[in-house]
Amino acid sequence: MHDIDAATATWLTSPAGLDEVATTTARLDAGTPALHVAQWLRERGHDQRRTSAVLGAATARRRARDRWPDADQLLFTREALEQASDPQVARWRARRLAVEGRPVMDVCAGIGGDALALAELGARVMAVDHVPGRLVLLEHNARVRGLEVATHVADALATSAPPGWWVHADPGRRRGERRVRALREHLPPVPDLVARFGAAPGVGIVLSPAVDLDDPDLPDGELEFVQLAGSLVEAVVWLGEARQGGVRTSCTLLPDELHLERRGAPTPLPVAGIGEHLVEVAPAAVRARLHDELGERIGAHRVSSNRALLTLDDPPPASPWYETRRVEAVLPAHGKAVRRWLRSAPPLPLEIVMHGVDGSPERWWRDIGRPPRGPVGRRLELIRTGDGALAVVTILPGATETDATAEGDATT
Repeated sequence: MHDIDAATATWLTSPAGLDEVATTTARLDAGTPALHVAQWLRERGHDQRRTSAVLGAATARRRARDRWPDADQLLFTREALEQASDPQVARWRARRLAVEGRPVMDVCAGIGGDALALAELGARVMAVDHVPGRLVLLEHNARVRGLEVATHVADALATSAPPGWWVHADPGRRRGERRVRALREHLPPVPDLVARFGAAPGVGIVLSPAVDLDDPDLPDGELEFVQLAGSLVEAVVWLGEARQGGVRTSCTLLPDELHLERRGAPTPLPVAGIGEHLVEVAPAAVRARLHDELGERIGAHRVSSNRALLTLDDPPPASPWYETRRVEAVLPAHGKAVRRWLRSAPPLPLEIVMHGVDGSPERWWRDIGRPPRGPVGRRLELIRTGDGALAVVTILPGATETDATAEGDATT
């Protein structure tokens, strides 16, 4: 990974550097190809480092606009922006740590998304990162926000939290192009972070949302899964006073700020045949092993002992915690059977979802006769059960028989 050096970052935050970033951003906004912009920057006398830094900052600024309202005043690198938490997620996490005047050390701080969120809530923040250039950009971003954030250049595992300081850590979850889930593969490794900072009064460490609940390095704390606008984005392990008393797992839906907690061991729901409705619980609640509790509230059953998909006859009340789909048909998991049923059914775009069944959606689409495709009509749900597999056809919320689209018709 290429990081900005301190000298280049310092120039980038100067009036001359900021003017070049603003002008370059405007040129990209106007549709000028990046190669032409790079040539223009070189013709203005900038060396390769400054040209790359300006173009990278402008490109990152444009990408950040949909998440950062003040993106056109902030400075990013492309790599640091990819690693930065969504501001909504950073603010939610900061609420667990930040109290007016509380000292919080933010390690692996990057360009400061979490440090800024902590400072905005009143914490006294020390941002630590091993890349000096990133901290220069962080200091600029703090000035833009009118915030005070101290910085310290150090490797996370070569520094210590002063007595009484709380700790936040967001280690890298990529090795090259590969996303990691094992805690020992985080950068720096999570067990090393726990060994280094676990004695702090309160600690929050951000993890891959795909963390294995049986990972031997998972520390004994509260494991929170966070979902933003339907996507599972991260897990956080909370230690010490940051852990909510007795909570083993929890889950959060943003931007609604809905939160559920589990203290005891989950009690699996009984398995029953497919009812009139399927219920798919929010991924964050499934990862937190709260889907059975949510199902019990609405009188649902599991469709299989090893699947989180639920079923019931009466439609449950609407909730952000799950999506309900009406069942049209329960069929053998064979292409011919599904194809025969589709021929007799009103035409609707179809999407195919695999619930533990081998094979690919593309192969199933061919086997069932290449019907119109799309996410606004019905769904073919291929479900692995204890007795084999089933093909369940459901209607997606809001779908009507007139939802077949010209695009879908063109695929037949």
